[in-house]
Amino acid sequence: MNGGGMMVDRNQWLERVGAQLSRLATEIEALGEVLCSDVEMMQRNLTTLQAIDAIAQQQNCLARIVTADPMEQAVAECSFAELKQRLLAA
Repeated sequence: MNGGGMMVDRNQWLERVGAQLSRLATEIEALGEVLCSDVEMMQRNLTTLQAIDAIAQQQNCLARIVTADPMEQAVAECSFAELKQRLLAA
């Protein structure tokens, strides 16, 4: 149920989750861009910034997967190899 008492089906929930994952990925990417604008900070924290970028990439993949029909096709098309391996191994 949503706050108004109406039932929300699974596909609607998946669409909502996908939209939020995508929104968060965009925010993470924007944060990374801000941090990269300081060259000294970027040079000192390159590994951390790469990790931030990887998180955003994975969130974008997950957003596409949860909203795809069929999900299996979206997993196969996921460009983040480590995430794809984890999903297929689960």
